[in-house]
Amino acid sequence: MVKRLTKAHQKMNASRDQFDKAMGQHAEVLARLEELETLRSREKEAAKTQREALEAQLLVEREAHEVEKAAREMLEAELEEVKARATLEAERLKLEGKEEFLKSPEFDTLLGKKAGGFFKNGFFGCVAQWRANGYPEEEHPASFLNVQQAIAEMPDEEEVQEEEEDDDEEEGGDGSDATPPSSPLLSFPFCCTPHFLSY
Repeated sequence: MVKRLTKAHQKMNASRDQFDKAMGQHAEVLARLEELETLRSREKEAAKTQREALEAQLLVEREAHEVEKAAREMLEAELEEVKARATLEAERLKLEGKEEFLKSPEFDTLLGKKAGGFFKNGFFGCVAQWRANGYPEEEHPASFLNVQQAIAEMPDEEEVQEEEEDDDEEEGGDGSDATPPSSPLLSFPFCCTPHFLSY
């Protein structure tokens, strides 16, 4: 019986040691769990703080983007306005330049060259029509069929203007009722007869 009691006592001591050991492990696990909970709560707090900081940064960036967008739209509007003003100014300068060119001697020179070219082509065309329609040059020589002579005999524009002014002064009028002067290029007797203009 003592043996049994000793064995039972030993078992009980072994069980108590195991229980104490298990309780120690349980306490360690609880301490570790508390540490993990504390660590988790710190990490959660840090994550929350970081998220709030990121949201605040995102908000600032959005506001900056909106400000930049508004500034860009304002600059684009100003650019369009400047473009419109530049276009109007260019048109104005173009018109002024055109008016100045039309009053310049260069324009008169160019106009004279063009008019001379048209006159020459028209003159030769009319002469060709006269000859094609059987105008007898041998029987009725016409001095105006010579282009150099015709050009030489053309009155100078300044002389025509002076003659018109003299006529106006002699008539006593201001020239407002007078018919406009005919162009010297159209004052020749050829090319006015429909017979010679028909092909």
